[in-house]
Amino acid sequence: MRIVLFNPAPRSGWQVQRRIELPLGLLCVATPLDLAGWDVCIVEEYGNRRWRTELVEALRGECVCFGVTSMTGPQLLHAVRACQVVRQQRPGLPIVWGGIHASLLPEQTLRSGWADVVVVGEGEETFPDLADALAAGRPLGSVAGIAYLEEGRFRATAPRPYIDLNAQPPLSYRLINMDHYRRRLFGMDHVSFNSSRGCPFRCAFCWDPVLHGRKWRAMEPDTVMDHLRRVIRDYGIRGFLFTDDFFFADLTRARGVVEAVVQSGLGISISKLQVRADTICRMDRDFLDLLVRANVRRLTIGVESGSQPMLDRIRKDMTIEQVIEANERLKPHPIVPVYLFMMALPGETPEQFAQSIALAVRLTDENPRAVKTFNVYTPYPGTELYDTTVAHGLQPPHRLEDWAAFNFRKVRDDAAWVHPRTRRLVDALDFPLMFLGKGHFVTPYKRTNPLAVALARMYYPLARHRVTNLDVRFPLETLLARGLGIFGRQD
Repeated sequence: MRIVLFNPAPRSGWQVQRRIELPLGLLCVATPLDLAGWDVCIVEEYGNRRWRTELVEALRGECVCFGVTSMTGPQLLHAVRACQVVRQQRPGLPIVWGGIHASLLPEQTLRSGWADVVVVGEGEETFPDLADALAAGRPLGSVAGIAYLEEGRFRATAPRPYIDLNAQPPLSYRLINMDHYRRRLFGMDHVSFNSSRGCPFRCAFCWDPVLHGRKWRAMEPDTVMDHLRRVIRDYGIRGFLFTDDFFFADLTRARGVVEAVVQSGLGISISKLQVRADTICRMDRDFLDLLVRANVRRLTIGVESGSQPMLDRIRKDMTIEQVIEANERLKPHPIVPVYLFMMALPGETPEQFAQSIALAVRLTDENPRAVKTFNVYTPYPGTELYDTTVAHGLQPPHRLEDWAAFNFRKVRDDAAWVHPRTRRLVDALDFPLMFLGKGHFVTPYKRTNPLAVALARMYYPLARHRVTNLDVRFPLETLLARGLGIFGRQD
């Protein structure tokens, strides 16, 4: 009997750089189902013009349920669109939602009419149990870790304990077309990989403490290497983008993984590891040299703001001085630091936003390899900072679909928590900020559309002028970019 799983597109629009991520969440759920003998079919929407045809074909025959995942934001509309197809083709087929948004707001997701069951939290053990219950007609109340409606009343079963990552089998990559997810970086094909979950820190903007309770769990180094070897053996892919929320939570374990990569002699490239600036300050030169020997090409570092009072307000538990020191420590090494900033944070003044820009300019000027990314703050339900936005006047959406307007590329029209002058700066500088640091679109380690590269080189001087001088007069290029869908659309 078949189970159909759907990965909705995160957005619509043209990609300047091809970035289609491996659906790790669905693969984690699909693998135990596959090993248990279920006929599992995964349908990918992003970059797939035939997704609707493939979904209709997958729904033929004996199906037990349809599963879909989604994040808060535009992806929700794509998930709903797929559910509409399912309702049309198979009206009685149970629809199961999982992922971050459904886990944060299970009741509203159920009352939308597009979900019959919500898997709350991790699905590796919950989904197979749920599938067995649906196939056998067993009461849903016997399945831990789910929520559902019973005669119009919301029901949530007992939470399921966190899984042991070391006990999980290698992912069933054969269920997808791996070539669809290859991403060319530093001259090598890469795919996403995850070796740990959770984060011990308390950042007020992050959904992770809500779902993982600030509990960090990780694969042992030997387990990590076993998984990587299988990908290399079966698909010839040696590049990996680690999606761990905080790979370096345990420096001893992190060193063990990196040393195992070096000792393997497999020519592995690691082009993404997420790390905190204060953690880099704790690394000695030998540790940084070890990262280089392991072909660690990029470190993603969440800075969030160039204002210390703002960092304190969002509970980042880090200082601006540590960010600057981390950048200085990385400078002698051939590692690309990618600094992540947020803008339009609750209560952020124009002066504080200007401090973030000034810090980004300093980091990219002092370290020629450094790049940065600015994204609009998105209020995730259940987080501490979300409650702050509600106190500032945010009206929580009453419909599932309305959460799609929470877009990290655009400030919400009703974002009363954003100072009007800050909003004007963010709206006008969002596009030119992408080119800060010698041009985000022209970095040599990415495969970028040649036309975009040429246009970026021409535009860079104007972008630099706008950003460093906070010049928001006549932002025609930003308006044009939005009109062309470069920021992504919600449809």
